[in-house]
Amino acid sequence: MRLPRLQPLKAAIGFYGETGVRFSDLGISEVVTDALQRKAFSRPSLVQESVIPSVAVGKSAVIAAETGSGKTLSYLAPIASLLLKQKERLQDDPRRHRFHAMVLCPNVTLCRQVLSMANALATPEGSPLLKASLINASNPPAQDSPDIIISTPAAMLSFIGEAGPSYGPLWTEEGLAARVRHMVLDEADMLMGGGFDKQTSRLLNIFRSDDRRRVEAKVFEELGINRQDLMRLPRPMQVACWKAGSRGLMEAGYRVPGGWQTHNPDTFGPYWKRQYLFVAATMPNITFSDAGSEIARMFPEAEWLSSEMLHHNKAAVSHSWFEVDNDSIKSTLLRVIKEDADYSSGCAKILVFAGETASADTFSDMLREAGIRHVVYHKNRESQERSEALEYMSDDTNGKPRVMVCTDSVSRGLDIQNVTHVIQAQFAPNAIDFIHRAGRTGRAGSQGKVTSLYQSHDLALVHVLKQYVEEGRPLEAAFSRARSFSRKLKRKGEFIPRGYNSKTEYDKDLSIATETL
Repeated sequence: MRLPRLQPLKAAIGFYGETGVRFSDLGISEVVTDALQRKAFSRPSLVQESVIPSVAVGKSAVIAAETGSGKTLSYLAPIASLLLKQKERLQDDPRRHRFHAMVLCPNVTLCRQVLSMANALATPEGSPLLKASLINASNPPAQDSPDIIISTPAAMLSFIGEAGPSYGPLWTEEGLAARVRHMVLDEADMLMGGGFDKQTSRLLNIFRSDDRRRVEAKVFEELGINRQDLMRLPRPMQVACWKAGSRGLMEAGYRVPGGWQTHNPDTFGPYWKRQYLFVAATMPNITFSDAGSEIARMFPEAEWLSSEMLHHNKAAVSHSWFEVDNDSIKSTLLRVIKEDADYSSGCAKILVFAGETASADTFSDMLREAGIRHVVYHKNRESQERSEALEYMSDDTNGKPRVMVCTDSVSRGLDIQNVTHVIQAQFAPNAIDFIHRAGRTGRAGSQGKVTSLYQSHDLALVHVLKQYVEEGRPLEAAFSRARSFSRKLKRKGEFIPRGYNSKTEYDKDLSIATETL
């Protein structure tokens, strides 16, 4: 059985959308549009132009687009508009419930970045349009609850399970389920897998269970049935009820006592609708265990909005490849940095990626011995040092090149502006990490370059990625670990993408997909 593939909504070869299109044309309120203009966001990017209309009307969506395409603003701006409109209605009818948005990120650094973007939507006097807060045990909420709640899955679960209830009814499972109307998973593919999946699934289940209860309550009122009646029905009918209420239940074959005549379908609904947004720069959905496949199963109603450049190399980014060994890696790394024209002219911003923290420290020693000024960023460095490293890289170069040695904690989401060169001192272990590392440069339509140093154990993965980059083919089919490449190469003599029995079969699908773009 073939899984549905991501379908691009609009090509994103460039950065900006159509000339003359304003944020207000996409459904963003004037007050938010004005706030965006004050921060020099006068035009939406192609991704924002494609995504915002769906988010602005409350639809659930998977937002999958390349790094640096404006994804954060594509959900924050329309959610801000919706929350502000809801606040206006509260003034007219104080009996209404106040709703909130929750944004989950994999780490605190990304949370702070989202917080900064939310606070940038401000009045002419500089006051944020909405109150946004990073919530965890060290940052409990103020008495006035934030409109936008930002946290990690583990921190949020820990907070509502321990100290949360003492800060008010919102900070319980029941309170969040009742009041959070907009749920965002930023870096969704990461949150739905690895070490985050259990906490993320638990939070999602809290909200989804509440969604079902709300729809059930309305259906019971409309059809004159109760929960026992519903639970006696076949599972497909129950699912139809949760998805489409009374009409869905009846269309699935349920026969109401007295028949259709006693119920006017035009009076059914409206039903409670929570918005779920899954945002990522990579969204693998080739096998049933991939994050994209899991999201499609759990949220079949979600729109899939992706740029045509998703999982592709950016046209403005050039690639160089150097095979090294333990003896030559130091000299090659130093040569690549010193021969960089931007480094020589003092305008370079270079990220040097290592696979592990110990390796990052080793590369840092190499650069220090060679007199190359740099900073280091990884989880084993003190929080203050990490903050200073990000601040150092965020400043303009002012004639002095800036270099950061880092691990993959920098490759996802962290918005370091104007990175000119990404160097993989240790090659990425898989295609997803390769895409995220390379995505740190060439952002917002700018030029960039990627230099990859690789060793013999990387050859299987390098062979495929290099070929795909040179041919401009999507890297989605390469979403597997390096050892998977090695096994396939040894067994079949060529790389066969996951989910296919032969390369011919994959090439046929690729040809069909290309013709339909």
